[in-house]
Amino acid sequence: MQRHLVFAVLAVLLLIPIGTQFVHATTWYPGQGLKQGDYFKYKVCWTDWHNCAPLEIDFWVANKTSNGNGWNLEFLAIDGSIVQKGKVSIGTITPDPTYSDSNVADYSNVFKNTIAWLDAFSTKVLPQDLSSPSWGRTGSVGGQNVASTGQESVTVQAGTYKTWVLGWHKSVDNKIWVAPEIPFPVKAIVYTDVTSGVPPPDYNLELLQTGNSQTEPSFLNVQSTAIAGVSSNCPSPDMVNDANHDTATTDTASMIIEYRYSPATPHQGCPVEFRLDFEKPFDQSQHYSNTHYDIFIVDDQGKQIFSEAQSKGRQDLFAPVGTDDLTILLQGTVPTSHFVLAVYGTGPEGTTPNPSLGGLIKFDVKTAEPFTSNGGNQGSGANTGQPIVIPNWIRNNAKWWHDGTIDDNTFVQGIQYMIQNGIMQVPHGTQSGSSSNQIPSWIKNNAGWWADGTIDDNTFVQGIQFMITNGIIVLK
Repeated sequence: MQRHLVFAVLAVLLLIPIGTQFVHATTWYPGQGLKQGDYFKYKVCWTDWHNCAPLEIDFWVANKTSNGNGWNLEFLAIDGSIVQKGKVSIGTITPDPTYSDSNVADYSNVFKNTIAWLDAFSTKVLPQDLSSPSWGRTGSVGGQNVASTGQESVTVQAGTYKTWVLGWHKSVDNKIWVAPEIPFPVKAIVYTDVTSGVPPPDYNLELLQTGNSQTEPSFLNVQSTAIAGVSSNCPSPDMVNDANHDTATTDTASMIIEYRYSPATPHQGCPVEFRLDFEKPFDQSQHYSNTHYDIFIVDDQGKQIFSEAQSKGRQDLFAPVGTDDLTILLQGTVPTSHFVLAVYGTGPEGTTPNPSLGGLIKFDVKTAEPFTSNGGNQGSGANTGQPIVIPNWIRNNAKWWHDGTIDDNTFVQGIQYMIQNGIMQVPHGTQSGSSSNQIPSWIKNNAGWWADGTIDDNTFVQGIQFMITNGIIVLK
């Protein structure tokens, strides 16, 4: 009798397709289930955006596009001290951006290559089974098979989710965690495909918050920064037709730095693009990977007036494969800006670098007068490069404001004092009145960094001037 029962059970199991005997099939694609009012906040990085420096990407589904084939997003990027808000439209077959406001176009590209990356394998018209042993192959040479590796409970800032893990192994484990009820991955750790050495990150992401609101969420109540106030007369960088190129050996002879910048004669306050290579002295075709560095501008006496890393709220800049491409707003002096490119050393990102390869180079950049808002020149007095001296009690105020000991009004009174005493100038066209919006938290972070000595006086004052220009702080 027992033998007949066993045979009966086996016969029933054989009638059930393999793969569904123990797990029900679940199909999924990026953007699945997305609806009006959904919002998401992500911590994300991508190797092609400042070598995977971390940033936050937040978005809210406002409504359908006019043709009904996509969604309009209110899109926000928080990139260190840079904040950009704009409109982005995505498709419904795949959530790739179909339109982006110019100020958030770079960040929507980060979204496409990280949060929406799996749409290269699974779409609304061809969704994949989350338990499938093969979703497709990565785009690298001899691409790896992207496959389900099973189910796993994962905890991120947004909560704990029961997920399917998609991944592959090449030197290290690459993993993407997908919760079927969430339209986008809740976590991912993906590495660049390299032939030797420790693979640098290609992209990482983590879901910080998600929900649904039929009105715009409060985290979108911010104003764009950084590129506002840049004159429309500023020339665009053109590395082919308008660039300077040179190489220099660091003062310690540790490496050769090849640099190219455009425009060849940039204007004060305008964008300058740099392309950098950190090369080995015995063979310039080889690069030093995992290089920590920064770009400084100093005045005629050698006093620092700008740091690119500090302007982004970071300790240093990072080049995981020994090359970098970045754009800065020139905050130097006319007619010449003095640059210092300092290499701190090498080592994994987020660690103290080994200083054995440290060193620096110095080079001058011929600098043209800044543009005013109407296209004219401000004159040489716009930025003399002279050091700014701020009373210690203002620094104490900044620290207390950052810590929450004093309120916004008390901090603004200190700013008014600096203006009344000529320590800083009120930007042209500033309106009187009182601020109606709460000052964003990232501005308090800047104040805390200045109070701790992470950024210098000039950088702090430039940030305050920028906030006044853009109405973030409105003076009485």
